[in-house]
Amino acid sequence: MQEEIKTDDISTDVVKSEHWQWIKGDETGNVVTFKEEGPIWIDFNEGGRIATELRDEFLQPLDKDIAGEFIQTQVGGIDPLNTGGASQTAIKVSGDIPITPKETSPIRILFNKQKKNGNVKLLLEFPVNIPTKAVYELMSTSFGSTEVNEELHDFISDQLSKDEITDCLFDSIKSLIESKYKGE
Repeated sequence: MQEEIKTDDISTDVVKSEHWQWIKGDETGNVVTFKEEGPIWIDFNEGGRIATELRDEFLQPLDKDIAGEFIQTQVGGIDPLNTGGASQTAIKVSGDIPITPKETSPIRILFNKQKKNGNVKLLLEFPVNIPTKAVYELMSTSFGSTEVNEELHDFISDQLSKDEITDCLFDSIKSLIESKYKGE
């Protein structure tokens, strides 16, 4: 049981909370704990700091029960440079809703456990414009085959967009499934 200590010397109202959540700025959604709160700066256990006068604008105190849903407990120290190592303790969230990892479906688990999967080639076909063989040979004798091949590669690549490739890939997968498993 904690006792509140009252002193007449303190003129400012200090809000005590174990966990604080960023509500504004680049760190929105991150949960932090205060290492030291001074008159000018508040230092975080997770690394970094904020000006004391900006605390209420950028941070909100979290209830201990709610904070447990936002904090990912891991073994290790703090990551002051936020390099993304295994010791990172805060989870990025959007608003007040914690991010939960996507659950793997039971069907996918069974597919992954199969030892005797068939190996097939997935074919992708794209319509592209290419020069005739006569033009290619003329260019190769004039400029050299290595340079012509590099330019021809770029010429063909420029005709394909990521959206086209993605659409073609998904269509090919759908076609493979239909041809392999139709009638079953």
